[in-house]
Amino acid sequence: MQRVMITLPNSLLQKADQAAKKLGQNRSEFIRQTLQAQLEIMQRKEFETLLAEEYQEMSQQAAALSVEAQAAQAAAAEGIWAWNE
Repeated sequence: MQRVMITLPNSLLQKADQAAKKLGQNRSEFIRQTLQAQLEIMQRKEFETLLAEEYQEMSQQAAALSVEAQAAQAAAAEGIWAWNE
């Protein structure tokens, strides 16, 4: 573990100390856990964004396949297709 020095406004430091005390933690534990939680939130949001992009792409591909399938069904219904036996 490394020691780091950070600068915080007094009011934020007081709130952090109060929250740490309520949780039975020291300042360092509280800041570590809070930072870890924020990083996990950011990672989850990035993952959700990637999933949304993939779902959008899959939706577009499915729509294109649907259009192709409808054209094939229409052609088959008109008797245009000849089945090779």
